[in-house]
Amino acid sequence: MKSVCAYTKIRWMWVLCVLSVIPVIANADQQLKPIKEVKPPKGAIVLFNGKNTDAWEQLNTKGPCQWLISDGDLKVNVGTGNIITKRLFKDYHLHLEFMEPYMPNQTSQARGNSGVYNLGQYEIQVLDSYNNPTYKCGSCGSIYGFKEPDKNMSRPPLQWQSYDIFFHAPRLDDSGKVVKYPTVTVIWNGVKVHDNVEITCGPTTASMGGPILAEGPIMLQDHGCPVTYRNIWIVELKK
Repeated sequence: MKSVCAYTKIRWMWVLCVLSVIPVIANADQQLKPIKEVKPPKGAIVLFNGKNTDAWEQLNTKGPCQWLISDGDLKVNVGTGNIITKRLFKDYHLHLEFMEPYMPNQTSQARGNSGVYNLGQYEIQVLDSYNNPTYKCGSCGSIYGFKEPDKNMSRPPLQWQSYDIFFHAPRLDDSGKVVKYPTVTVIWNGVKVHDNVEITCGPTTASMGGPILAEGPIMLQDHGCPVTYRNIWIVELKK
């Protein structure tokens, strides 16, 4: 009788353990309405179309892009470094889609970290911020170190997300002094999370460095996580 009771107790403990894990698994696999790929409008400059990385180069070597193309997507090749566009931009609408890897054993900044740097200097953070708290102005959608998004629009890892970034470069006088700060509007998964925000802090952390630029490249960050990108295009804005 004693052995039967012990077996029953162990069996129920196992059931309770399984039940306690189920909500976590369901949460991680939650399926929202898929993000549709937005086709580049007429006049857009396509930076990645799933076929090649001709528009990009490595920041550290200025050599060919070493990130990986797989099934039409562009994945961070961890350890190769940041990539930048060969072309420079000033005022623009940048569209890109990204997917966070599933990294359940990591937390905070170690989970799905990358970033989109406007002019190579002003970062819109890319991070798995789905049930993953981190420090202020470091979450996904943040103007890194300067302003958090108005709303957390994170989707679970392994689901596509989108950024539409409307950026206006700083204006400089002849001596290189800033006479007008850069501004940015960010639409994340269809929701506006920054509305014409002046970036008064100067270049954000881990930018490509150098003086403040009136024009510059788009930079995507290798921060040690295999984040995936697709459908990257840009429309230059008129004054």
